Amino acid sequence: MSEEAVNKIHDFLKKMNLKYKFVEKDKVFIVPFSGDTKPFNVLVLVREEWVNVIALAARKDELPPNLDKERFYETLLRLTLELNEVTFGLTEEGDVVVHAETHVKALEFENFKIEFTSVVFGVDYFAKRIAGHLPLIEHPPSEVSKKISSYVW
Repeated sequence: MSEEAVNKIHDFLKKMNLKYKFVEKDKVFIVPFSGDTKPFNVLVLVREEWVNVIALAARKDELPPNLDKERFYETLLRLTLELNEVTFGLTEEGDVVVHAETHVKALEFENFKIEFTSVVFGVDYFAKRIAGHLPLIEHPPSEVSKKISSYVW
């Protein structure tokens, strides 16, 4: 079934007039995409009975160290509910991704196009509406802490 899915995706990407690279050993399509804010890759992975469309919204190391993680992740969860077809997730490394999944039995052109477009929209939405408005923890001035550390041995 996965070989049939791979062939369908080749056809779908061509039909969408998208350039891509296919890595046979990993069954992954790499689709370079130019968003309104920055270029990024959309990955289409064929994993047994599932096709995953995934793109990186932000690397963990791009996020500020004083990020209010609770409010940030709450926002991503809320947006996952409120934005149609846009799902935010985290990698093991803590990078923020936008993803969509389709079972190979449901893999038809219109469905694939919607899933692909939703991932592109999600990355663009993150860049325009979230990245510039990250919730930060404001630390009080460190003057007292400096005095304490100077006089406590």
